[in-house]
Amino acid sequence: MKKTLLLLISCVYILTMTSAEDFLLPDYDGIQAMGKSNYNLLLNRFQTQDTTLSIRDFQAIYYGSAFYGVPSSGMSMKRLNAIYEADGNEGVIMYVDSLLSESPLNLGALRMRFIAAYNANDSITTSKYLWQYDRLMDAVYATGDALTEETALHVVCVNDEYTIMNYVMQVELEQQHLTSSMCDKMDIVTKKGTKMSVYFDVQLVLALENRMFSTSKKPFRFKYKR
Repeated sequence: MKKTLLLLISCVYILTMTSAEDFLLPDYDGIQAMGKSNYNLLLNRFQTQDTTLSIRDFQAIYYGSAFYGVPSSGMSMKRLNAIYEADGNEGVIMYVDSLLSESPLNLGALRMRFIAAYNANDSITTSKYLWQYDRLMDAVYATGDALTEETALHVVCVNDEYTIMNYVMQVELEQQHLTSSMCDKMDIVTKKGTKMSVYFDVQLVLALENRMFSTSKKPFRFKYKR
């Protein structure tokens, strides 16, 4: 898959001719103009594994959660482990399903859901949630390669940054800081011990956080700054 190739490139420092123009940034203006009813139709098609959806559709679904849905609020691994110890795989499924009922695009929960389905020998459910997880990752990795601020991966919440680093990149975070271009610069170590930095564009994340503490009565409107 494209994202696997990009990850391999980032981990071994292969120089490429890839530029920012080769990636597909989210159409934030178009997503905000589509309206909630059209978004819900797209989301329903996604949840029923409509194979005619395009990469632009998957981006609208993922980034649209910031405007029409509920971005991921994370998943407590401590609670998940406790549930597994007490109730086994069935308890895990119930917990993860409760998270997905509130936030159906929770990347960490989608990943855990297809793993739990696999452990339950439920091939149909495994395929469903693996498909959803992969398509959302495709949408994110279409935005960049994470190697520079100009080609940072766009995310809708901080939790998705950690899901990507932990389970897609499979790296260990050493430290992070916010750059002047509103990117999270993550200084990481690969499994082979290589130290490098990866970047996540968090303009939308910060705008959502500012809106949360704002007293403005105006509808939320996000304008991406290139």
